[in-house]
Amino acid sequence: MTQVTIAQLYPSELGVTGDRGNVRAIERRLAARGIDAVSVLVGRGDELPADLDILVIGNGPLSALRGVHADLSARADALESFVADGGTLFSIGGSAELLGAGVDNTGGEQLSGIGILPYRVARVRDRRVGYIIVETPDGEIVGFEDHASEWSLTDADAAYGLVREGHGSFARGERRGEFVRRGNAFAGNVQGPVLPLNPALTDVLIDAVGERRGFEAAPAVPGELDEYAEAARTKILMRPTRDKGFKTIKV
Repeated sequence: MTQVTIAQLYPSELGVTGDRGNVRAIERRLAARGIDAVSVLVGRGDELPADLDILVIGNGPLSALRGVHADLSARADALESFVADGGTLFSIGGSAELLGAGVDNTGGEQLSGIGILPYRVARVRDRRVGYIIVETPDGEIVGFEDHASEWSLTDADAAYGLVREGHGSFARGERRGEFVRRGNAFAGNVQGPVLPLNPALTDVLIDAVGERRGFEAAPAVPGELDEYAEAARTKILMRPTRDKGFKTIKV
């Protein structure tokens, strides 16, 4: 049977918004498609698996970003090679900020990024909080956003989704944008975690692995988790634009 290797990078520091749930969603979706999964937790100083297929990096506060910054910077070349080779990377929140050119904090501090994704991040005083609905080429993504950052894309073609409801991470013409994609590397601010709510997005990640590895996964066998995801998605999609769940908070 085909086996896929998943690694979660910095689970202790960058795992504050249910990021382990994203790993579990990939594992369960792989199983539903007849594929075995091996998951590895990778901390500071640990080696990434040599046969890595999917790398998941989660969210954390500024203090955590400072804590992993040196280790992540040391991995910059390896992560660039992984992405350039078609490896699948899924990064949410604070970790996504460090994958860009850098982070400009409100107090004037600058934190350098590793530059493998095409944007720069500015921390802002308006915190964007609420449910979000994003239209992408692979279907609607729904979830929850809670961030105080504004991304400036250096490659407009890397924009993956347009916001239908909510705030998003970056300006995209007259509409806001959310999620950036370079090859099979995805970054965004939809938390919660996002993948359990969005099986189609999880399938995009798995199919990217299959394309790289040269296999085609069978369609997922519907199960109880799909029913839960559909019920939750339906509730979010039914929320009207005027709903008070979409707001900014001054900090």
